[in-house]
Amino acid sequence: MTRIILDERTPKRLTISAAREHSAALIQKLFANTPKPIRPITEHLAAAQGKGVRTAVLLAAALDESEQVPRETILAATAIELFHMATLVHDDVIDDAASRRGIASIHAKFSKKEAIICGDYLFCVATSTVSTIYEPYKDFVMKFATAIERVCLGELRQYANNYNMNMNLQEYLRIIHGKTAALFFISAYAGALIGGADERQAKKIGRIGTFLGMIFQILDDCKDYMLDESQALKPTKTDIAQGVINLPMLMALAKEPALRIANPTDLLTVDRLVNDVYRLNGVNDAIVIVEKYAKKIHNTIATLGNAPKQAALQALLDSQIKVAESFKL
Repeated sequence: MTRIILDERTPKRLTISAAREHSAALIQKLFANTPKPIRPITEHLAAAQGKGVRTAVLLAAALDESEQVPRETILAATAIELFHMATLVHDDVIDDAASRRGIASIHAKFSKKEAIICGDYLFCVATSTVSTIYEPYKDFVMKFATAIERVCLGELRQYANNYNMNMNLQEYLRIIHGKTAALFFISAYAGALIGGADERQAKKIGRIGTFLGMIFQILDDCKDYMLDESQALKPTKTDIAQGVINLPMLMALAKEPALRIANPTDLLTVDRLVNDVYRLNGVNDAIVIVEKYAKKIHNTIATLGNAPKQAALQALLDSQIKVAESFKL
């Protein structure tokens, strides 16, 4: 079984930047040394690594007063990034997306079968990597498994609600709580736990991760209305064309129920829906929800009592608030 193991020379405690570099290097090493049948695919995937937002959340949650994190965070961050990559590979197949992060998607360059197998392989490596830090972090391992389950159920709930113009806000939030926020929760929770927090504190920091994930997904929804493909580094409006009900559209539907008769199966209808969402301030209304989550995060951060951790988590929140402000119409 493929398993990522830390070099014994890795320091026991590192800065956030050093931990990020170690995690990125481990992933690159894995991609360059996978079994020959899958190596061309993983080498292509190596060129499409993202910004590591979940890694940033995990490491911020693990910070101690000396602004360092334990080396075990490297393995946890690597496992979470690999799992996230696997979900993206599968998502691109489901959405028939031609590109991801500025390059051809795996299924577009190779084949759908190879993409599915690659995604499955990454799931396996992520799971085996988590197993290397089983002791003394059993709670993290169990919650990692739960997070995987919630992501899958979130995706299934989204699919079940495609073209459901009568979906309500509660169901939408339930969907993104699974498909996106669950992985942010486990990132924050794992970082806190490995950083030395007790279970109660780890769960509190995990909630910060959950709220950050909710914000992240809502802003990702807004990108379909505010960015073109070159800016988003992925196809835009695809979700709308496939019947995915995102938050800006949901807010617009609440104001003008007559829009529910639309069936976004062609470009003309999609463009008309996008224009209607603009007209009805759907993006602005979605940002209001973002601001509510941001307030919850800010209030929770204030209770942590660890200045470096507070600053790092606040910086992550501020970066999302900046995006939200740029989307306001």
